[in-house]
Amino acid sequence: MLALVLAFSTITMAQNKEMKREKLTSEEKVAKQLEKMTSDLSLTNEQQEKIKPILEAQMEKREKKMEEMKEARVKEEKKSKEERAKRREEMKTNQESFKKDMSKILTPEQFENWEKIQESRKEKAKEHIKEKRGRH
Repeated sequence: MLALVLAFSTITMAQNKEMKREKLTSEEKVAKQLEKMTSDLSLTNEQQEKIKPILEAQMEKREKKMEEMKEARVKEEKKSKEERAKRREEMKTNQESFKKDMSKILTPEQFENWEKIQESRKEKAKEHIKEKRGRH
């Protein structure tokens, strides 16, 4: 009986993991992100229309970089310190550009809230990385 319960719970957990890993298309990711921003920041329709192409461009850049990283991993290529520094600088430039675009679209209050949300996400990501490194 115990074995049956354990087997069932293992199957259920595996199914839950699969459901969490649901792959979304780029368009779905952008729509979800825009929906979240609209909810969090009370965006107007006009703001949504201005932000959507920015999110789409950002998603395209992100997916391109992810594909490059995946290809490098398959080839087992290690990035040099200079290449990693260049990548970090590109990311920083992209983030600054995105922030500038957002500041033009959002009201000062919305922008302040957006920055707080971004900072919170950054902290969560750092914690996640620490946890991940701690497991190895």
